Amino acid sequence: MAERVEISPDHFSSRFPVVVYIRPAEDLPEAWREEAWRELDRGPGYFSIPAGQVASVRIHGIDDDVLRVISAEIAPCSRVVELGLAENRRVTDAGVASLAGLAQLISLNLSSCSLTNAGMETLAGFRQLVRLNLSYCNRITDPGLRQLKSLNRLCFLDLQGCVKLTNGGVAHLRHRGLQIHRP
Repeated sequence: MAERVEISPDHFSSRFPVVVYIRPAEDLPEAWREEAWRELDRGPGYFSIPAGQVASVRIHGIDDDVLRVISAEIAPCSRVVELGLAENRRVTDAGVASLAGLAQLISLNLSSCSLTNAGMETLAGFRQLVRLNLSYCNRITDPGLRQLKSLNRLCFLDLQGCVKLTNGGVAHLRHRGLQIHRP
């Protein structure tokens, strides 16, 4: 008989090749430097997040179906505060909808995913987000971006390469303390 593994706020398991990074919880959200993360382990496997640490989970080469499973795998672990899905072009609005159970996320990287305005409606529910990377999600337009207005905690938004956004559309989103990257 297989041993049953309990999932808790500081543990999760994944059957996919995720890479898990950790950093001290007290560094968040102000000091969000990439070099502050250090690799904990690679999956598939069982991951235990040490006391006082938070985690980032990153994965490449997936689609909506895999994202649904990964979302369910990490949802019980409240110490996973960042999800990196950059360059997953087969992740669409439907896949992003499966992230709804990850309300603890404060950073989400969806760069170069296949998102449209419909996906922005899901993202508007992530009230804890401090960082959001939508660079090269070039199907998002001004009406979709407006849906993110409710993200009051957002401090950094990357919109580089979002060619259908106008300066006026981006201006509607601006609030005190929000840095928008859009060369």
